[in-house]
Amino acid sequence: MNNTLESIDKKIRINGIKLSMELVQINLLNRFFSQDFRVLFFQLLAQHQVNIPFILTSGMGEKNIGSCCVASQDIHRIKKVVEGEPELKEHLEFIPGVGTLSIFPHHSKLKLLGLSFYLLGKQRLPLYGMASSISSLTFITDYSQLDNAVSILLEYMDLPPNHAPFRPEIHVIQKKR
Repeated sequence: MNNTLESIDKKIRINGIKLSMELVQINLLNRFFSQDFRVLFFQLLAQHQVNIPFILTSGMGEKNIGSCCVASQDIHRIKKVVEGEPELKEHLEFIPGVGTLSIFPHHSKLKLLGLSFYLLGKQRLPLYGMASSISSLTFITDYSQLDNAVSILLEYMDLPPNHAPFRPEIHVIQKKR
């Protein structure tokens, strides 16, 4: 890959970078259980009006997995909610102190995806998850490392003039009626 980095004569153009607030990642562990606990878990979060800024599920049949990120201040409430579901509780893994870094749009450039993985891996930044859509690439890493990750990526990526990576300034909280 070093030859590839040296061969990049100009930066890859992107239109923006968005950073999340501090989150907790919750993984639904794949233990080949007979019941799909994703449905129960996400129903509980909806009933208790928990916002889910990032969600990823995949799999079929018994091989199902799920992962989501929630605001760090919601984690105690979530743990209390799942206490009443012992089987569900056994299948959850919590990773505190994570954040998301979204690069957009990537215009289906595989070069951008490969370069991002290479640069973040070279700096030994942990990657707890990654998702892609038509409009963005999103990486989950340590919240404390988000600014470092941006600095690493911007060595090889070019933002539009007068644009800087941005963080949400407001946080919407659902209130029960």
